Order: sequence, then C-alpha cells, then structure tokens
Amino acid sequence: MPQLNKTYPHSLGRMEAIQRIKAAIKQEKISKANIVEHSTENWISDNKLEYSIKIFGYHIDGWLEINEDHVAVQLNLPLIAVMVKGMIEDQMRQEMEKLLR
Repeated sequence: MPQLNKTYPHSLGRMEAIQRIKAAIKQEKISKANIVEHSTENWISDNKLEYSIKIFGYHIDGWLEINEDHVAVQLNLPLIAVMVKGMIEDQMRQEMEKLLR
C-alpha cells in the first residue's frame, strides 16, 4: 500500500493546532458526507489521531501527530491512488498550510 509521509510546520502551539484540526475534521465530515461512505477517528493520545475513511469504495487510513511546532501525517493509500498521488499531496499541502497559518 503506497504511503504519504509529510510534516507541516506551524507556529500555533500544540493546543491551538489540535483545536483547528478537530474543527476542520468536523467541517470536512459535513461537507464530504455525500462521498464518504464510512469514517472513523480515534484519538489514541492527546495529540495523535488515527483515522480511516472509505470513499468511492476505497479505504484510506493513517494518522496525524500534532506537535508544538509541526504536524506529522501518514496517509496509506489504495494502490489505485498511485496515479494521483501528486495531486493528493498538493491538495493536502494546501489544506494544511491554510489550516495552520
């Protein structure tokens, strides 16, 4: 399964970054409800989230770790997504930069 591993720097502090990410997840669940078939999120510690979604019949999972000065992301993609991996990386970078500024 192909992986994306990225780190996004920020200067928000850990708690503010966590609050923003939680709010963004809540908003995304609402705005993408028509295409997401199933999603789970599990905060395994105060700053680490494991997640799984099923979209268009494909499973995507991974984790986010929110630290004082950066957010680390691992995304496990279905094999078919290799063709659009660059597009996914660009979209994820844009969203994280907007969220963490």
